[in-house]
Amino acid sequence: MSNELKLNFMTIDGEIPTSYFLIISIGLTILSYLVYKKNGKSLEVYFLSVLTIIFYLSYIILIFVGPR
Repeated sequence: MSNELKLNFMTIDGEIPTSYFLIISIGLTILSYLVYKKNGKSLEVYFLSVLTIIFYLSYIILIFVGPR
């Protein structure tokens, strides 16, 4: 690998792509469902559900408002 190619992989511009929020939201939805099926209603299910909602809202806000 040349130095130019290595530098392109290592750059950090401080922006998180919006697709990460969607991927995490889908993963949390699946995880919430699996935990619910295993344990029923529990504190973990509520916690995961709240996190899922927060990440979906963050994704929607980033889509409509956009990163500043």
